[in-house]
Amino acid sequence: MAFADTYTLYFTRHMEKTDKKTDPELSIAGQQRAHMLAQILKNSDIEAIFSTNFKRTKQTGEALAKHLGLSVQSYPSKDFDGIIASIKGLKKNALIIGHSNTVSELVKAAGGTAKTLEEDDYGDLFQVVVNGDSVVTNRLYVPAVE
Repeated sequence: MAFADTYTLYFTRHMEKTDKKTDPELSIAGQQRAHMLAQILKNSDIEAIFSTNFKRTKQTGEALAKHLGLSVQSYPSKDFDGIIASIKGLKKNALIIGHSNTVSELVKAAGGTAKTLEEDDYGDLFQVVVNGDSVVTNRLYVPAVE
């Protein structure tokens, strides 16, 4: 039985991008992995999806958002404490999509533990279960589509 103040936050980096431009879209491989993410999380009672205001982060959440009838909400990419305070205030299961240099900071701001991601790390999915003052972090993985 879940308690009113128990909820799960999922954190992931955007999936593979097309190139190193300022605001690239997801590559075909990234789109496929984003769909795999949606399959993995479709039964996780996600009630909100947040991403930075970049094409690749929004596109990473779109397949799940479409499946769940939600919109992908934008957050400022460097305000770790602010976005986490807002999300934790909701006390709802949520997916938060960031970047290789922000995901670990977001997880830590939520009270969890995470290693810093490298530029070529894709598919890491951090599950942060918040139960009152207790926080448990699980590191999961979204596989590439073969």
